[in-house]
This record gives sequence, C-alpha cells and structure tokens, in this order.
Amino acid sequence: MDNLSDTVREWISETGLSPNQVSRRAGISQSTMSRVLAGHVDPTAGTLTEIALACGFELDFAARPSSSPDAARAARVMLEAGYPDDEGDELLKRWQQRLIRFSSASDPVTLLRTAARYASPLLHPDVVLFAGDITVGHVASAGDATRGRWAVSGAAGLTLPAPHESAPATTILWTEDPRRAAQLLTDSPLERTTRRKRATVAVLLADPALFVNAFTVGIVTYAAPMQLMLDCIAQGGAVAQAALAEVEGW
Repeated sequence: MDNLSDTVREWISETGLSPNQVSRRAGISQSTMSRVLAGHVDPTAGTLTEIALACGFELDFAARPSSSPDAARAARVMLEAGYPDDEGDELLKRWQQRLIRFSSASDPVTLLRTAARYASPLLHPDVVLFAGDITVGHVASAGDATRGRWAVSGAAGLTLPAPHESAPATTILWTEDPRRAAQLLTDSPLERTTRRKRATVAVLLADPALFVNAFTVGIVTYAAPMQLMLDCIAQGGAVAQAALAEVEGW
C-alpha cells in the first residue's frame, strides 16, 4: 500500500494511544513500529492486520487491476524532457524502481508499455464512462465549463480530429473537476455506462503534474504527447498498436 505510514499514523491517532502502546498490543517491536511510521519498511499482511486490530480496525484485503496515475508520472519523469522530478516524493521513487524491476528491458518503449499496464485510466475505480456519439468539440466544451484545467487524451490524441468530428473510442477527459465535467456530459447525447468496451468518453481527476507540456490545437487542449501515448497503450487493441508505432518513430 502506498502512503501506508500515514494510514497507520491515522489509526493510532484514533485510539488516543502512543505508538509504543499500540506496538505492544499488536505484539510487534517498537523498532518495527518506528520503521513502519517512518515509511522505511513495508509490513507483512500479518503485521499490518495486527496493528489494525490493536487500533480497533479490521482489514479487508481486496485485489483489483492496477490503475495508478503515479506509474504514469514515474515514466514521464524518466522519459520526458521538462517534466518535474520531485526528489522528495517517495511514492514516485518507488514507482520508478518498480518500472525498472517490472520491465524486461530498459529501452523507452518497454518502459512505456510497462507503465501503461499499471496506470490504465479506464480501470481506475473513480472513472466515469460514457457511451454514444459526441464531437471532440463537445468534450472540450465540457472541460472549459469546469473553469479549471483540463486536457483531452486517449484515442483522440492520435488523430487530433477537428472539433466537429466524432470523438473516437476511447477519448479521455482529464480534469481538475471530474464531477462537474461528468454532469455536463450527462446532459449531452451520451449515456452513462459501466462497460469499458462500450465507452466513448472517460472522465477522470487529473493530478496537477499531468498538465505539464500540454498543447492546444484549435479549441482543444491535449495532454502531453508522452501522456497521450501512455493512455492509448493502456487501452490495448488497435489504439495501443497505433500508439506504439508512433512511439517507435520518435
């Protein structure tokens, strides 16, 4: 779990006990508790369960496909000129280390493919999906109406269609206000769906760093080319193949 030390600290705060008291209740050493709270060690599932129970919580472990935006951030730090590298961001460092371990090779294309697998936006639990026919201009209007930063990514980024042309599946709208954007698209000809294969448009909350190196074509703001390729590769199928062909030509 990322940010685990903060979670454990919150658990302990809820109890009103000291970390040493919780460590005794959990049956672990005080030095182990100190390392967990400092983020210097990832506890085993058994240790974490005991800490949670000592704080009055019961853990329910569940696995789901990875969809971490931090995997994409890590790839952009490693491969994209001008992308900010926060050297104090331990989570970002861990994802960089993971991508190196998970990749069978160190070339940029392999790193991108690996990062895309773990950063898939369409698998994110908070993604809002829509099916139906809508123009790229209409998607851009929804982004503009949020009055915050936004950028289009996914399949539309491969062809840069004119505003009056239909948004290809799947077009992604990254925005600082996904709730407002989703409300606006709900009032369009689109219909909400939970089936990723039917989705024409996906709306997601964007980390501020996602907008680095974004560019504008007409009325449409697009995510940076590296983010576009990551989002397309993550979709798989013909969209991914087209993105990989593009990347190999860079």
